[in-house]
Amino acid sequence: MTSEKNKILIAALSQFIPLALLRSGQKHPPFLPFYHVVNDTVPEHINSYEVRSTTNFRKELDYLLKYFLPVDLETIVNKPKKNMMHLSFDDGLEECYTTIAPILKEKGIPATFFVSPGFVDNKTLFHRFKRAILEERGVLIKSGRKFFAHETPELDQLAKSNNISFAQYLSDHQPYMSLSQIKELQADGFTIGAHSIDHAEFWLLPYSEQFRQIEESMNWLVSNINPDIKAFSFPFTDDGISKALFEEVKSKKLVDVCFGTAGLKYDTIPFNLQRIPMERKQKWDAQKIVHFEYFYYFVRSLVAKNTVAR
Repeated sequence: MTSEKNKILIAALSQFIPLALLRSGQKHPPFLPFYHVVNDTVPEHINSYEVRSTTNFRKELDYLLKYFLPVDLETIVNKPKKNMMHLSFDDGLEECYTTIAPILKEKGIPATFFVSPGFVDNKTLFHRFKRAILEERGVLIKSGRKFFAHETPELDQLAKSNNISFAQYLSDHQPYMSLSQIKELQADGFTIGAHSIDHAEFWLLPYSEQFRQIEESMNWLVSNINPDIKAFSFPFTDDGISKALFEEVKSKKLVDVCFGTAGLKYDTIPFNLQRIPMERKQKWDAQKIVHFEYFYYFVRSLVAKNTVAR
């Protein structure tokens, strides 16, 4: 793996190379950027990634539109080209409905919203959001400890011991979209995909639980949304997902397309596409990320490392 220091160096070098040159002479995957939220104030439950303001989000979209053709999911799945872009948004947060979708409609940009059924209608709260609330309220020190899904009972006990109610937080703040809002997005022409049941770390799950998370979330998607394309995005990352799991979900017709988060790369699984994270801890803007991804793709191509192997 490339160290963080080397990535920063690569990013710095890439800024001196014109994007047209970075994108020339090679076959590239389509550009698939993804975000989570856009908000002019940072919600208390989010501290794991950078939150774009509406002004900065608009600026980034305008930049991307200079260099990429925005297309819908069907085009990306069936007729992808290297100059194409398809935006997506993970976790089904309420800003997708209130803030992001109106901006996308204004600019004529198609997108896919990936939702986790366990969170829809604000039924429960993502474990990383629980951690963030406890950190913001001084119950936990911001030590960098991530907390994983299986440690949720520890977070719940800490909240209870400090008279913090996550159920009340959900009721008061409504951080997630409702099913009716999700259906409205679909009616407006956006596509909806699944993002597992409850956003657990797949690399920590046994095969049977990985499959269950995909199967149940996709069944929920078909039952409630019935999309033309059955899309699934892996929570956090698809790193370490076995070829056998891809083969099983495909053979059982649970998915048409899957998405990972490895950046500008191809994948040995032809129906698994790799997306580009935009809300990076380095606080890079869209221009820096685009230059980095294309230069990094070129560097990796020199050692035949620009395809995810299984």
